[in-house]
Amino acid sequence: SQNILVRNGQAYLIDFQGMRPGLAQYDLASLLYDPYVELTQAEHDELLEYYCSEKPSPDFLETLRLCAMQRLMQALGAYGFLGLVKNYKHFLQHIPRAVQSLREVVGKIDGLELFDKFLAELP
Repeated sequence: SQNILVRNGQAYLIDFQGMRPGLAQYDLASLLYDPYVELTQAEHDELLEYYCSEKPSPDFLETLRLCAMQRLMQALGAYGFLGLVKNYKHFLQHIPRAVQSLREVVGKIDGLELFDKFLAELP
């Protein structure tokens, strides 16, 4: 969400921190499961439906969930490091939302039942 700029009514996508080639699902996962922004279920579904209208591959949703899981775990690590090691405490406020999103995503991935159970036991 922080990488979308609007100028003169036109949206521009930018990424100055980690711009690198990768799966299209990773960018979509970063938008749909952004710990900085809480999308309503309707907004989430509308964005996903719009993206999927281009007839993605059969494994698109599975790959999207795996990308979302990886992105959320990376964000949680960054929040912990920045908040606890670098003492930028404001990053810690994003941890609960990121954990909640991670729980939602992991619960939909086959084979991760133990990880799902672990996440469910977190306070």
